[in-house]
Amino acid sequence: MLIAFGLFTRVAAFFASGMMAVAYFWKHQPQGLLPIQNGGESAVMFCFAFFLLVFIGGGVYSLDALRRPRQSAAVAAQTSG
Repeated sequence: MLIAFGLFTRVAAFFASGMMAVAYFWKHQPQGLLPIQNGGESAVMFCFAFFLLVFIGGGVYSLDALRRPRQSAAVAAQTSG
Protein backbone atom coordinates (compact mmCIF):
# COMPACT_ATOMS: atom_id res chain seq x y z
CA MET A 1 0.00 0.00 0.00
CA LEU A 2 2.89 2.39 0.74
CA ILE A 3 4.27 1.99 -2.77
CA ALA A 4 0.83 2.39 -4.36
CA PHE A 5 0.28 5.72 -2.61
CA GLY A 6 3.88 6.84 -2.88
CA LEU A 7 4.47 7.16 0.83
CA PHE A 8 7.98 6.17 1.99
CA THR A 9 8.39 4.71 -1.49
CA ARG A 10 12.12 4.09 -1.42
CA VAL A 11 12.11 2.23 1.90
CA ALA A 12 8.99 0.20 1.08
CA ALA A 13 10.35 -0.69 -2.37
CA PHE A 14 13.64 -1.82 -0.84
CA PHE A 15 11.85 -4.25 1.46
CA ALA A 16 9.50 -5.42 -1.31
CA SER A 17 12.47 -6.06 -3.60
CA GLY A 18 14.14 -8.12 -0.92
CA MET A 19 10.97 -10.09 -0.32
CA MET A 20 10.69 -10.91 -4.03
CA ALA A 21 14.34 -12.00 -4.10
CA VAL A 22 13.77 -14.31 -1.14
CA ALA A 23 10.61 -15.68 -2.76
CA TYR A 24 12.53 -16.43 -5.95
CA PHE A 25 15.45 -18.13 -4.25
CA TRP A 26 13.34 -20.18 -1.83
CA LYS A 27 10.54 -21.23 -4.18
CA HIS A 28 11.75 -21.09 -7.78
CA GLN A 29 15.53 -21.38 -7.87
CA PRO A 30 15.71 -24.97 -6.54
CA GLN A 31 13.70 -26.08 -9.60
CA GLY A 32 16.25 -24.68 -12.08
CA LEU A 33 18.93 -22.05 -12.49
CA LEU A 34 17.22 -19.60 -14.85
CA PRO A 35 13.81 -17.98 -14.33
CA ILE A 36 12.61 -19.24 -17.71
CA GLN A 37 13.33 -22.80 -16.56
CA ASN A 38 11.72 -22.62 -13.15
CA GLY A 39 8.70 -20.33 -13.67
CA GLY A 40 10.12 -17.48 -11.62
CA GLU A 41 9.85 -14.74 -14.25
CA SER A 42 7.27 -12.72 -12.35
CA ALA A 43 9.22 -12.86 -9.07
CA VAL A 44 12.38 -11.63 -10.80
CA MET A 45 10.48 -8.95 -12.72
CA PHE A 46 8.86 -7.60 -9.55
CA CYS A 47 12.18 -7.77 -7.70
CA PHE A 48 13.87 -5.56 -10.30
CA ALA A 49 10.84 -3.26 -10.67
CA PHE A 50 10.80 -2.61 -6.93
CA PHE A 51 14.57 -2.16 -6.96
CA LEU A 52 14.17 0.47 -9.68
CA LEU A 53 11.73 2.35 -7.44
CA VAL A 54 14.40 2.43 -4.73
CA PHE A 55 16.47 4.68 -6.99
CA ILE A 56 13.85 6.75 -8.83
CA GLY A 57 11.43 7.26 -5.94
CA GLY A 58 7.70 7.80 -6.07
CA GLY A 59 7.57 10.61 -8.57
CA VAL A 60 5.85 13.96 -8.78
CA TYR A 61 2.35 12.75 -7.89
CA SER A 62 3.31 10.70 -4.84
CA LEU A 63 2.60 11.52 -1.22
CA ASP A 64 6.35 11.76 -0.70
CA ALA A 65 6.39 14.69 -3.12
CA LEU A 66 3.71 16.43 -1.07
CA ARG A 67 5.71 15.92 2.13
CA ARG A 68 8.85 17.45 0.61
CA PRO A 69 9.33 21.16 1.32
CA ARG A 70 8.93 23.29 -1.76
CA GLN A 71 11.79 25.44 -3.00
CA SER A 72 11.09 29.06 -3.73
CA ALA A 73 11.71 30.33 -7.25
CA ALA A 74 14.67 32.44 -6.06
CA VAL A 75 16.44 29.50 -4.43
CA ALA A 76 15.84 27.32 -7.49
CA ALA A 77 17.23 30.04 -9.77
CA GLN A 78 20.35 30.43 -7.62
CA THR A 79 21.15 26.73 -7.61
CA SER A 80 20.56 26.23 -11.33
CA GLY A 81 22.55 29.15 -12.64
